[in-house]
Amino acid sequence: MAEVEVEVEIRVSRARCIASKACVNTAPGVFALDDQRVSTVVDPAGEALATVIEAAEMCPTGAISVWKGDQQLA
Repeated sequence: MAEVEVEVEIRVSRARCIASKACVNTAPGVFALDDQRVSTVVDPAGEALATVIEAAEMCPTGAISVWKGDQQLA
């Protein structure tokens, strides 16, 4: 029986985002600021997983979390 690959889910708390752009600077292939200057995920597969985790950890307000299934990676 083949193993099913669980996709990574990237969550951004719009209420906590202060537009520091730490995520955009760290992982520009994944994050961008929208018209309201809030971080948004533009391509979840736009950078390596390690880079996405680093971007989440760089967020000064902890607005970004990274999940694989029910396990929080960052």
